[in-house]
Amino acid sequence: HGRLASKSDLNALNLWHRKSGAGYALFVSYYGSQPMGVVADADETGRSASPSGACAGDSGAGQKRGKGMSRAAKRRAKKRKRGTSISGTSAGIESRDQSPECCQNDTANTGTLPVDSSHPLIQAFSAQSKRYPHLAPYIHALSRPLPLTFRLRNDDACAASCVSRGRVAKLLATDYSDLVGPVPYDPTQAIYQSTSASNLSKANLSRLSPCLKGLLVSGSSDSTLARQELGSMLPVLSLSAVGALVPGAKVLDLCASPGSKTMQALEIAASAKAVSRKRGRVVANDVHTSRLDSLRDAVVRSGLDGAFTSRITYTNFDASVFPSPNSGKLFDAIIADVPCSGDGTIRKDRHILPMWTPATGNALHGLQARILVRALELVKVGGVVCYSTCSLNPVEDEAVVAAALQKVNKSGKEAKSDDTPVAELVNWPEALLPGFKRRPGVENWRVAFYEQGGSYDESDEDEGDGMNTNGDFGNLQYHRTYEDAMMAGIDCNNVERSLWPDFVENKSSLCLKRCSRLWPQDQDTGGFFVSLIRKNR
Repeated sequence: HGRLASKSDLNALNLWHRKSGAGYALFVSYYGSQPMGVVADADETGRSASPSGACAGDSGAGQKRGKGMSRAAKRRAKKRKRGTSISGTSAGIESRDQSPECCQNDTANTGTLPVDSSHPLIQAFSAQSKRYPHLAPYIHALSRPLPLTFRLRNDDACAASCVSRGRVAKLLATDYSDLVGPVPYDPTQAIYQSTSASNLSKANLSRLSPCLKGLLVSGSSDSTLARQELGSMLPVLSLSAVGALVPGAKVLDLCASPGSKTMQALEIAASAKAVSRKRGRVVANDVHTSRLDSLRDAVVRSGLDGAFTSRITYTNFDASVFPSPNSGKLFDAIIADVPCSGDGTIRKDRHILPMWTPATGNALHGLQARILVRALELVKVGGVVCYSTCSLNPVEDEAVVAAALQKVNKSGKEAKSDDTPVAELVNWPEALLPGFKRRPGVENWRVAFYEQGGSYDESDEDEGDGMNTNGDFGNLQYHRTYEDAMMAGIDCNNVERSLWPDFVENKSSLCLKRCSRLWPQDQDTGGFFVSLIRKNR
């Protein structure tokens, strides 16, 4: 993009990218080339990877694709791959009538809705399915509409006029059990998801059940329930489970809009059940005034009791330089659900993939790391920061966590001769959602740069450097290190060294496997990443 001579050329390229289907092809190629554990299982037959969050002994975390193949076999495979050209719906993409094998129904984990082989993501995968067969469950899940999900609010947060949680649960069980039901891994039975047989989503709710829609709309406005995705619920649920977010707590939501996590945190922090009998407070921050206005409106529309909504403080700062509290009292818990590429939301947001390239995640990495570092400075000793994104891209997830931890721990070590880390990842609270399937964080990933056009690199891509050719769509260029990228001619002026997994010293000590990945194919959800970091000193 940097070589373009004019703004009109850039606009033309962006238009081509959006219309051609390049984003879909690059997305498949990028995630297909990542190590096992990022979005797919090491076992192509679909057996579950170990959910352990242990720091060592998980040999599958960094397993390389193609291990065991000779170099000659890899070269032959590359020649076959170079013959594949994918261009929108042109030659190289299987048509719907051909019913490619990769598009046969995959209903084990994601309901009974057949795979729509006309979906652009399925078409892009069809052209690369032999190269990345392990991606099939992931791609199939992403090509389906996102199931309807909501949660019942705590009774004490509801306004006096709302219907009680028990009455709503009974109504849902008697009149709508064929459409929605409590998820099996939530012992409180507050989280609801549409049944696999109903294939109910936000898009078809009005058509399939106008009465249920009416119930959800009225419940959303009288504080009975909140329409919120499962991934979005995890930061507050996990902060509560580890004891950081309790009644009476002081909480900061650094990137608060649209407000679902803010209100979920408020239900706990501002509860009258606080031991001190003093209600807690949630500081809701957003850098954009328009988004902050939308957040205020969402709080009003929620119908939450005034005793709760009065405990929100709205602020308008850049999260990476959020000021210290005037009182000097730091926060008990901080939610850092940072700006991200959003590629975990593509089941509901059709605008993400047409313009997808790895450049978005690469560009956001630095800001994300600065926000997390600032969060760790603002949380009190013993407090916990929850860092999360709605992306499964490691450069926005584990790479950010690793960079932030290295920075704060290195600074702390220089200031004080103490081996105790300033901050460290804590294990996912397994008792929170018994039976919930989370995938451990990864310790290895590949950093890609997009090159439109260009020739194919014969170097061994599975060893680190190299390119994935995408026919008419150009190449994804991979480099082992920052220095290798510079030598290859990549413009690294705005590229962070911490994108690469080799940036961190003694990476195994960070226990990145304690992070959690939510794969769409596991519980029929969006993609989500969440990590919990406790401040020790």
